[in-house]
Amino acid sequence: MGNANTPSAAVALIAAMVTPALLILGAASLVASALVRMGRVVDRTRVLAAAIHAGEASRLGVGEARLRIWLERHAIRARYAERSIALLYAAVVVFIATSLSIAVDRAGAGLPPWLPGALAIGGTFLLLAGGAFMVAESRLSSRQIEEEIADALARLKETHP
Repeated sequence: MGNANTPSAAVALIAAMVTPALLILGAASLVASALVRMGRVVDRTRVLAAAIHAGEASRLGVGEARLRIWLERHAIRARYAERSIALLYAAVVVFIATSLSIAVDRAGAGLPPWLPGALAIGGTFLLLAGGAFMVAESRLSSRQIEEEIADALARLKETHP
């Protein structure tokens, strides 16, 4: 019988599984953020495409060349967001596998002792890659909004000198 300072095997197992659970939570939060950003790209692209298809591109206040640049940029942003979402979901799956491998290892299933650590490191690299794609998407988004603000300010200056 252990004393109060010695954790039981169950408590030790749960403690070992907490770290992957926290990583899952962090990855899931990043997935949610990436999905919101993807939704914004989709919404903005649909507004631009609808205006173009309706022959009302001129109401947007920019030329065809600028619209083409914006649509191409939205396509790149969508690819970045999609890659980020895929990598972040993969990280969630790998962190779940990490947690399960810890439990299976503690049950004495004979897994290689390096497996849980390797899975955790792999999941962390997936988080890093997913985050990098979101940084790239955010930079494109920032460039896009700066151009839209500059165009709007120029138009205001033309109409109200």
